[in-house]
Amino acid sequence: MKTLKKLFIFIPFLLGLNACDFIEEPTEMRDLEYVFNHGQETRGWLARSYAFIPDPFVAWRSGWNQYHPYIAMADEVDMGIDNAETKAYRINLGDWNPSESGFGEKWDPYYKQIRHLHIFLENVKVIPNQNYIDTQAKVDAMKLEARFLLAYFHVLLFEQFGPIPLIKSSVDVQSSVDQLKVERNSVDEVVDYLDKELLAIANALPETETDSKWAGRPVKASALAVRARLLLYAASPLFNSPNNYQGYEEFRSLSNHDGKKLFPQTYDATKWKRAADAAKLIIDMPNYELHKVSNPTGDKFVDAYNSYREVFTSPGNSEVLFARTACDFNEYLQGIQPRQWQAGGFMAVTQKLVDAFYMTDGKTKDDSNLYSENGMTTDPDKITVNKVVSDIAKINRVFNMYQNREARFYASVFFNGRKWEASKAEVNGVVEPVEFFYEGKSGRPNSDSPKTGYTSYKYVDKDDYKYNTRQKTPVLFRLAEVYLNYAEALNKYNPGNADILFYLNKVRERAGLPKYEDVYPDKTSQADIHDAIMRERQVELNWEGTRYFDTRRYFLAEKEDAGNFYGMNTMKTQTQESQFYQRTVFEKRVFKKSFYLFPIPQWELNKNNKLVQNPYWN
Repeated sequence: MKTLKKLFIFIPFLLGLNACDFIEEPTEMRDLEYVFNHGQETRGWLARSYAFIPDPFVAWRSGWNQYHPYIAMADEVDMGIDNAETKAYRINLGDWNPSESGFGEKWDPYYKQIRHLHIFLENVKVIPNQNYIDTQAKVDAMKLEARFLLAYFHVLLFEQFGPIPLIKSSVDVQSSVDQLKVERNSVDEVVDYLDKELLAIANALPETETDSKWAGRPVKASALAVRARLLLYAASPLFNSPNNYQGYEEFRSLSNHDGKKLFPQTYDATKWKRAADAAKLIIDMPNYELHKVSNPTGDKFVDAYNSYREVFTSPGNSEVLFARTACDFNEYLQGIQPRQWQAGGFMAVTQKLVDAFYMTDGKTKDDSNLYSENGMTTDPDKITVNKVVSDIAKINRVFNMYQNREARFYASVFFNGRKWEASKAEVNGVVEPVEFFYEGKSGRPNSDSPKTGYTSYKYVDKDDYKYNTRQKTPVLFRLAEVYLNYAEALNKYNPGNADILFYLNKVRERAGLPKYEDVYPDKTSQADIHDAIMRERQVELNWEGTRYFDTRRYFLAEKEDAGNFYGMNTMKTQTQESQFYQRTVFEKRVFKKSFYLFPIPQWELNKNNKLVQNPYWN
C-alpha cells in the first residue's frame, strides 16, 4: 500500500445504497489497509460518497452535506422563515459574504469527496473470497461508479463557482504545503476535461441496472445527462463570452496570479452544437421516453395530471436518467404541508411561478380569454381542480385565478381553499380546505405559514402525510429536461430546425397542451422560440433546481431575482376575502453582479494563496 495506508478516517458500515439515512450509520476507525482488504468496508467507502449528492427534498436547511440550496434561492420559491438554518432567506435579501459559513456552499465537502474517491481508485483491488470485490468485473464496476461521482462533484462545483481547480489524483499527505496549493483551471479546461471523462464513463457503464439492490448507481444515461447539462451551461452567456462580457467585464478579465485568463475571451457558437449533440445522444437511446400514465382514462387533462405526478412518485419510470435513492422526504413535507395538518407550511411558491403556468388552451395567462383575477367559481362541477382529485379532496369554491390552468399547475401548486388529499388529514371523515388567511389555521401571524399564500404540491402523492409517507426517489436528471436542453441549444445554432418544435411539443403534449405553433402561429422567430423554451423550462422543471441556473447563465438574475416579489395578501382575514386575493409584495430581494457565482470561501483563499476570488466579490 501507499504511504496513505496509515491515514485514519471514518468509514460507515454500508451494505448498499438504498437507506435514506445511510450517512448516519455507525462508524469506526479503520486504516486504509484494512478497508481495502475487506469487501464490505471497501463498498462502504464508495457508498459514503453518494450521501453528498444534493437531495432536492432538503432545500431549506444549511450545514447538511446533502443540502440543495438552489431551489430555495430561485425566483420560484420563498422560504418564509428566517432562522439559523434557512440561509437562503438571507441570500435572497443580499446578506452574505465570502467569510460566512453555512450558505450551502460545497467547496470543502465536495473536494473532500473528490480526494476520498481518488483514494478509492488508487487502492481498490480484487480480494478473493471477499464479497463485493472478489472479481475484476466487480472492481471495475465500482471504479466506474467512483469516476462518475468524481466527475459529477466537479460539475456541481463548476455550476456553483465557475472555473475551479481540477483534481485528477489524490494528494500525498507527505507533500509540502506549497505542493498542496492549486490554481484554478479555466472554464474551457474544466469543461473539456469533464466532457471527455463523462463520455468515456458513459461508454463503459451499463445501459441499465438489472440488480434492484444497486438501484441508484449510475448507468450510461446518467453520465450522458450530467454531460448534457454541463455542455448546455458552458455554451450559455455566463461561460461563453457574449459581446466580450459587456457590462460584466470582471468575468472576462478574471485571471490567475500568473495572468492566465479563466473565462473565454471570445464567443464560440459551436459550443451550442456541442450541447445539442450531447442531448441528442440521450434522446436516441432506447428504453427512455417521457413517462405517461399506464392506465389512461381517456381524459387528456386527467391523464396529463397523473402522468406528470407519477414522474416523481413512481420510482424507476422510463423518464428517469439518474435519481438519488437516499432522501429526506419528511423534511420536505415539513416545509410544504400546511400547519393545520401538523406540519410547517413555510416553503412557499411565489406568484411569479403561479403566473408562469399556461392555461388549458395552451396560452399564457396574459394571452388567454380563460384567465380571470375576479370572483369565485362556486359550482363544484365547474371547478378545474376537482377533475383530478378524489371525493374527499373536492372543493366547493375557488378563486378564478386558479381556474382553467394546465394540469401541471394542479400537480405543483397548493393554493388557498384546496384540500390536502390524504386520509390522515381527515377529521371525522372530512378534509378541511386550507386556510392561508390571516389568523386562519395555516396562515399568519404564525411563522410556519407561507407568506405568499401558496405552498408546493410537487412530489406529493395521494395519502402523503407528514411522518406517514412512502419512500420517495428524488429525480436529479430526466428526459424532459434533455428534450428542452436539445431544443434550446439547437435553436441557438440552427434556428428553424424541425426538431426544435418537435421536442418542445413533446413536453407540452405530455402536459395536455396543444402544439406551440398551433397556439402561437405568429410567434415563431428565433427569439420567440427561445422565450417559449425557457418558459417551458420554468414550468416543467419547477422546484427541481434548474431555474436558479437558468436565470444566471443568461445574466437575467438581476431582473428576475431582484426587486418586489408578490403573493396573495396573507395579512387579510377570511372576512376580507376579496382583499386576500390581491397581488401583494411580501419581500424585496437583492441581486448583485457578484451573485452570479458563489464566492470561494475566504478561509480557502487564506489557506491557498494561489486561488483568486470570483468576479465582484473583492
